[in-house]
Amino acid sequence: MTTATATAAARLFVDTRQSKRLIPAIPEELVPQTREEAYAIQDGIIALQGPVGGWKVATGTGPEPVCSPLPASVYIDSGENFSISGWLATLIETEVAVKLGRDLPARSTPYSRDEVKAAMASLHPAIEVIGSRFAPEITLPKLLGIGDLQNNSAVLTGPATTDWSGLDLAHLKISLRTGAVEIGTSDGGPDIEAIIDALTWLANHAGARQGGLRAGQIIITGSRIVRPIGKPGEAVEADFGALGSLKIGLVA
Repeated sequence: MTTATATAAARLFVDTRQSKRLIPAIPEELVPQTREEAYAIQDGIIALQGPVGGWKVATGTGPEPVCSPLPASVYIDSGENFSISGWLATLIETEVAVKLGRDLPARSTPYSRDEVKAAMASLHPAIEVIGSRFAPEITLPKLLGIGDLQNNSAVLTGPATTDWSGLDLAHLKISLRTGAVEIGTSDGGPDIEAIIDALTWLANHAGARQGGLRAGQIIITGSRIVRPIGKPGEAVEADFGALGSLKIGLVA
């Protein structure tokens, strides 16, 4: 994939996000063949839609977890109404998010786990909204989905927890509800050490792509519950126990 092709793919995704019209077919010439090509598309999207507001990283998936920078424009606060069609939304994922309190800029020597841990300012309950830019009947190639910011549409974040040293994230109980109906639960996931490992890898990876990580950026660390987003008129609430809760109202 050439730089021009990656830029063309990025432009297609950005135009679709802005127009809210789904892509009817896969343009084969724009499908990346390697993860590096998928990342080139991601960086092209950020060049068009930046600045970077945070990242998503798949904690616990190996020494080089898949990741994506996310534009600041996709981050919204708990309690806001959320337009399903406006964000091309199909799924919601509950996640633990980390907010950085200091910069981790690009440098020649790798960051250590202790340095990254010291940069973690707070943990937050979060919901990632997933939405493909392609028509629902299309089977999307995995690398093309990675190029499209891993199908991210939005990230909602809840209150900050600054004293997180005693939280058992490996057994964090989460309940996802639509009104009074419980639609999903979880009591497991990556522990804090796995999250620090993933963020350390990300800090060193991001230096080569986006100049590093920055204070104030919010990083989501992998899904714990995945469910269809629901219908307009419903309210979705995720209760993360000691980590807090967040709520969104769904509109058309």
